[in-house]
Order: sequence, then structure tokens, then C-alpha cells
Amino acid sequence: MSLHATPDRHPPSTGAADFAALVRSRLQRRPAPPLPSGDRALLRLAAAILFLGAAGTGLALLASRAPPDTGDELQATRIGEVVLAIPEKLTRADPEEGHLVGMARLRLDWPSLGPVTPQTRLKLLVTLSPQDKVNEPATQLSVYARFLTTTVWSNPGGLVVRGFRKGSPYEGDELFVSVPDGRGFAARCPVETAGAGFDELCRVTFRHRGMDVNIRFPRAVIADWELMLGGVRRAVDRLVR
Repeated sequence: MSLHATPDRHPPSTGAADFAALVRSRLQRRPAPPLPSGDRALLRLAAAILFLGAAGTGLALLASRAPPDTGDELQATRIGEVVLAIPEKLTRADPEEGHLVGMARLRLDWPSLGPVTPQTRLKLLVTLSPQDKVNEPATQLSVYARFLTTTVWSNPGGLVVRGFRKGSPYEGDELFVSVPDGRGFAARCPVETAGAGFDELCRVTFRHRGMDVNIRFPRAVIADWELMLGGVRRAVDRLVR
């Protein structure tokens, strides 16, 4: 009788390998265990701190950025007893504005009476100062009257014109006055304007809101003197606080 070895159809080594692979596969598909509640709260706190830090940095950078210069910044000015809030865009064209004490100087476009722009053709130079007796209309007219000639002629705008005598302090000027007595308007303008170096050659001073208002203006504006005075008065009214 011969003995023959019967082959093993399921080798033990192969079964063990398959079992190990099956265990690894199940472990990989199993979800990670949830974090304890204390750990989750700690992570949320850390995320909130990071977010607040980034937001604070962004706000700091935004606050440190210089705002655009629009010229709308207000400059507080006191003239006598009057307090004004003047937009910078009405004064910054004047290089001497910072040297004025107890006064204010405005540069206004004509006829809009807004700020001067590169497109401005005619402008008004308006100086606001405390009241002075020499600028009272009656005082001005009495001073001028001593040096006027007898010649009188009319001018557009309902004004009359008088010349000044030779050798007088106002020689070379003309006086434009409103009828009947010049109390509404009395402006001096030079007869010769060539080579003067600037355009605002005529000047008039009047009282308004407790201040003396002096306007230097081009001779071309004089026929519209009523519009000019009314417009400057309203512009000053908007500045008073």
C-alpha cells in the first residue's frame, strides 16, 4: 500500500494575509473619532483670535491711509467777534493766507463765486477784516470828495464816474459811484491797467456781518457791481458760524 500526500488547497499563510488585508481596509474606512468638546472649543477660540487679529490689522492700515485732499476741510477763523468756518479750497490758492492774523482772504471765481480753478478767467480777491472807521462809506466818500474833479460822466451799470485831480493821492484813478450819493457802491479803479502785474485792480470796501469786506476785482466786472456785492454777501453769510 503506497501513501501519497494530499495537497492543501488553502495554505495557512495565504488565509492570514487575506485576513490582515481585510482588517486594514476596515480600519481605513472607519471615521476618525471625534475630538473631545474641550478641544473643539479651543480650536474655535484660536480661529476667532486669528480672524480678529487680521481684521484689526486691516482696519489699522485703512485708518493710517491719508484721506484724499478734496479742499473741503474747514478752517476756523475769528475776525473780531465773528467766527467763520472757511473751506480750504477758497483760500489755499493764496500763498500769504497763512500769514494773515485776525483776517481772512478768499479767492472766488467770477461769476460762479466758487473756488478758483485752472479754467477761471476772472476772479475776485475778498479780504475780511475787523471793522475800521476809515472804511465807513461816509468816511470814504468825504475823503475822496476833497480830491475829485468837477467832471462827471455815466458808466454802464447805472454808475457815474469822477476823476481825481493831478497831484492828489489818488491821481491816475477813477471813482465809480452809485446814484444818488454813492453810499451803495464806491469803487476806485486805475485808468491805466497795462503792466500792473495782476488783474484785480479795482477795489471797493463795505460793511457786512460786523466785518469790513474789501473786494479787489477786474474792471470788466464793474457793470455787474450789484450782482457782485450780492453774491459776495451771500458767500460770506455761508461762512459765518
